[in-house]
Amino acid sequence: MKAARVAIGIAISALFAWATLSRVDLPAAGQAMSRSALPGVAIAFALAWLEIAVRAWRWRFLLSSLGKVSYRRAFAYTCVGYFANTLLPMRLGEFARAYLAATAMRLSRLATLGSIVTERVADGVTIVAIAAGLGLVVSGASVPGPQVFLAIGCVALFVAVGILVPRCRQVLASLIPARIRGVADSLIRGADAAKTPSGAATIVGSTLVAYACSVGAMLAVAGAVGLHLTVIQAAFAMSWIALSTAIPAAPGSVGTYEFVGVGVLTLLGQDPASSLAVVVLLHLLGSAPVAIVGLIITWALHVRVWTLETGSAPAPEPAVQAAA
Repeated sequence: MKAARVAIGIAISALFAWATLSRVDLPAAGQAMSRSALPGVAIAFALAWLEIAVRAWRWRFLLSSLGKVSYRRAFAYTCVGYFANTLLPMRLGEFARAYLAATAMRLSRLATLGSIVTERVADGVTIVAIAAGLGLVVSGASVPGPQVFLAIGCVALFVAVGILVPRCRQVLASLIPARIRGVADSLIRGADAAKTPSGAATIVGSTLVAYACSVGAMLAVAGAVGLHLTVIQAAFAMSWIALSTAIPAAPGSVGTYEFVGVGVLTLLGQDPASSLAVVVLLHLLGSAPVAIVGLIITWALHVRVWTLETGSAPAPEPAVQAAA
């Protein structure tokens, strides 16, 4: 099964990569990258790290209902998750992050995984709402009604989650067998921090801040390459690029990330070669540095991330846990 997942992910990425490269002038894209202005790249680099810092803070907030977790540890294991995603297909690095963090911090593994699921739900709902709303703006829609209803619907969904999460256990107790109920109940515990209106607002707010950082990075890279994007265009493109990471693909979302990014920027009237340069630079700045830091942390923990799928990875050593 492991080999099949890897093969399927690589095949999907190869197909999307071919679809992207077949319609782009590669020498022109290379020239555009070589002409990138260093200040813009440096700003994008800083914003990419700020986004990761915000995401680590959000995860620590979610974990606060499970136990005392320092920001330092949350940040470290967030980096480990990014590194794992560069090795494991179909974003299995999220499972690696849950396993390693729960083991080191002595938390419930299922509840820790549930906190990561909550992150993905927050990201997905927020980005879908933004993509749909900005789609109306980009397409020139003059009626604001759908956007208003969409925004109200998004807020209502998060409020509903905050109200329903603490009551889910009662429903599970009456409808689901005990063994499955125990697993589901543990997963739901990962969302306990969002069960109040203030908790849900904190999750939504931090998600929007992280998204704003990614939009800023897009604008900085585009400016460095020579593309002139408006804030709305950058936000629209970034929302679809973020959604592309949900496509089952090779490690690091290679191929799918570039296909969606170039496709959206081209749809907005940008040059395909320069668009590819922007997307590749953005992908590298957003994943390579944090993956390298995650590699260093993983090495310090004496864990081989690629063995986690088989469950053969050792737990972090006590000495390393204390230093994490």
